[in-house]
Amino acid sequence: MSYMLPVVVPAQASNATQPIKLDYLAPQTYLIEDIQVVGNQTLDREAIIALVGIKVGDAVDLPGTTITEAIHRLWKQRLIRDVAVYASQVKDQHVVLTIHIIESPRLSDYSFEGIKSRAKEKLLEKLTLVKGKVVTDELIKHTKQVIKDYWVEKGYSDTVVAITSVPDPEQAGHVQLNIKIDKGNKWIVNGVDFEGNEHIDSDVLRNQLKNTRGKARFTLVKDILKQVVTLKPIKKGGVLWHMPSLEELNNYYRKHVVLFPSKFSPTRFEEDKNRIIDYYQSKGFRDIAIIDETVCEQENGLLNTKIKLEEGKQYRIGSIRWVGNYCYKDEKLSKILDIKEGDIYNPSLIQQKLQPGYQGESIGALYANNGYLFFGAEPVEVGLEGNRIALEIRIQEGPEVRINKVLIQGNRITHDKVIRRELRTLPGDKFSFTKMQRSYRELAMLNIFDRNIGIDPIPNADNTVDIKYTVKDRPKFEVKFSGTFAGEEGFVGGLALATNNFSLGNLFTGKLPVGGGQTLGLTAQTNGKQYKNFEFQFTEPWLGGTQPRQFYVSLNRSFEGNTGSAGGSVGLGTRLSWPDDYAVLRSSIAYYRHYYKDYDLLDTGRKFDKIDGILNDLSATVSLERDSTDSPIYPKEGSKLELSTRLTPPWAWFSDTASGSGKYNWKEYHQWIVDGSYFLRLFHDLVLNARGQFGMLGNFSSRKSIGPFERFYLGGGVGPGTGALRGKESISLRGYKDESITPKDRGTGYKGGVIYDKMMLELRYPVISNYFTSVYALAFAEAGNTWAHYKYYNLFDLKKSAGVGLRLYLPFIAGATLGFDWGYGFDKAPGDKSKNKLEFHFALGAGSRR
Repeated sequence: MSYMLPVVVPAQASNATQPIKLDYLAPQTYLIEDIQVVGNQTLDREAIIALVGIKVGDAVDLPGTTITEAIHRLWKQRLIRDVAVYASQVKDQHVVLTIHIIESPRLSDYSFEGIKSRAKEKLLEKLTLVKGKVVTDELIKHTKQVIKDYWVEKGYSDTVVAITSVPDPEQAGHVQLNIKIDKGNKWIVNGVDFEGNEHIDSDVLRNQLKNTRGKARFTLVKDILKQVVTLKPIKKGGVLWHMPSLEELNNYYRKHVVLFPSKFSPTRFEEDKNRIIDYYQSKGFRDIAIIDETVCEQENGLLNTKIKLEEGKQYRIGSIRWVGNYCYKDEKLSKILDIKEGDIYNPSLIQQKLQPGYQGESIGALYANNGYLFFGAEPVEVGLEGNRIALEIRIQEGPEVRINKVLIQGNRITHDKVIRRELRTLPGDKFSFTKMQRSYRELAMLNIFDRNIGIDPIPNADNTVDIKYTVKDRPKFEVKFSGTFAGEEGFVGGLALATNNFSLGNLFTGKLPVGGGQTLGLTAQTNGKQYKNFEFQFTEPWLGGTQPRQFYVSLNRSFEGNTGSAGGSVGLGTRLSWPDDYAVLRSSIAYYRHYYKDYDLLDTGRKFDKIDGILNDLSATVSLERDSTDSPIYPKEGSKLELSTRLTPPWAWFSDTASGSGKYNWKEYHQWIVDGSYFLRLFHDLVLNARGQFGMLGNFSSRKSIGPFERFYLGGGVGPGTGALRGKESISLRGYKDESITPKDRGTGYKGGVIYDKMMLELRYPVISNYFTSVYALAFAEAGNTWAHYKYYNLFDLKKSAGVGLRLYLPFIAGATLGFDWGYGFDKAPGDKSKNKLEFHFALGAGSRR
């Protein structure tokens, strides 16, 4: 349709019916007497006249450009599909203009054919199909392209989209769009071949690909068996001669394990080609180029891709010269850079070591941690001799910057002081990038904010900087009530009130008692007449408000059948400066008084050992803990180490604590546990967690055997727990039934181990990570055992298992971690003659001994 429409001027003489002839060589000037609009249905007349840009009283040349420009302005609004402007009346150099339009139809509804409802929802997020919107050719074209691009990214490169417009029978000027989609074949990458790669093996290059890896395969076990049978590990060049690096292990794994087939996507294929370029350049091939590529369609929806490379020379570092550095000498900078003449030229690594965010020591961190916020460094190639590249690293130090203000925003519940006391960036201090990172970590570890914590340095004109922290409250609030009547048992149910952001101070001032960063828990449970439990817990992380000194108190009262207990504990924790300020020293003292009637206190399983009595439990716990992980929910880096001991007074030194009948008045033991965990990010968000535990139990008298209290119970997926009387320490070992790997002392008949070992490897990957929930999948392999006497201890006699699982953290529902595991035990549990099978485990809470 043309933008240029003729101007028709009908004659207005009393008896004239012929149109006036216009002379394009000698246009005449007319005064607009009126403007009329016809054909409009939804568009307002005044709005159309305003869009045209001509008003009554204007002088126009006919014929001339004024009318043509008016049509252009109206047409550009994309509200019409046809327009004509003509002079409907002409008299004495006065003219009445009529604007005749045909409006574009508007969208009343749309429908999809050929796809499922889930795909429709995804497409509607990308499309601009709003009811009432003007339907133009451009809208149809755009809609087709968006749909095709969507399915091409899903691997359907032959998608055909047909859109038909049907008049709406109920709304004049409106149409319904029918969108018919034929996805065609889904193309899967069969394989990727390389040509011209003389220096880097094709398997290594394929492992750099993220989205174009090929068909699903699992040949890991087959290849390992093949290598073992052919004795390849012990031959020259085998793994026993050369310990593989982490990169080599990753390449080997990715070669033999592809869990999901790769759908072909042109966009993602381009991303993978860039990864090949980046990898080559990291190996010194600065001039690497992809000179050709082919994508060949095969049968059964498979594609073969081939990439032709031109590697060029491998370059190495020549001389390195520093320019512009006044604060630090060349020798110090060269030592930190740790790149020497003759090393492979890796531009990416050099850039990383000049930035403050590099994982190791870097030039950027040296400057940024000492006030130089505006520091910049640029490596420049200044010479080339053979394959040696001479570099000049040009530094701009800028002024030394100090912190002016620390601003906090976004916290609607949490008090400012709770945030400020965790920050390492203080007004008046030199700007420090590392202290900003550490402040981020401390705020994240509070577990009362959303993970997306913002930190923005705002420079000022006087060489100072304001630092703004932006948080979003995500405290855990738990209010649960459930109950029912169970016949003769009476009422069964429970009440739980808990928060990790309580404020005791607000409670006494009449304000809502939240926002103080304290932890409060109140629980009441009953299972009718057989079980009742009441518990109170309170934690103040900054006792006194000036030092990170944790205060903890708990009270408990429980009834279970013919037994019951009452007591509590109080403790203190202090942050240390040695070996670093990730370390915390904790100590607590606890007292519980237990009473029992007709109860097998020693857990011997013999009927005649059921007795009555009262048992006192007075103990002290001291632990040294160091936690440098980066998140309380899904740690990706860092480590945890706990050295703890729990012991009672040495009653045996003063008097006998056990009568001949086996009745104990006071618990007596000392328990020692070492628990270490290390987190390593392999690539992206895939994390390896390696963990080891060791525990032992003893008494204070060499003449007596170790008592029945606080023994180790192994097996299942349970978290730590203490029986009300014996105080057993439960340790999980997935793949086996709960407590199934728990020995009995042959001499005393006491159940439970006095020493245990456990080792674990776990691969984790996040499935969902957002404000409302966190879910990650895992695969594990672990081994452990516990022994009833030190003389039976054997580090090589461990029960092994493997399996998979899920962890869900739902702060607004449960406020804890839900664990689901499926594990298979490879060894027999003691006394278990049944066939090994897959075991399912469920756990609530992370559990310190899981």
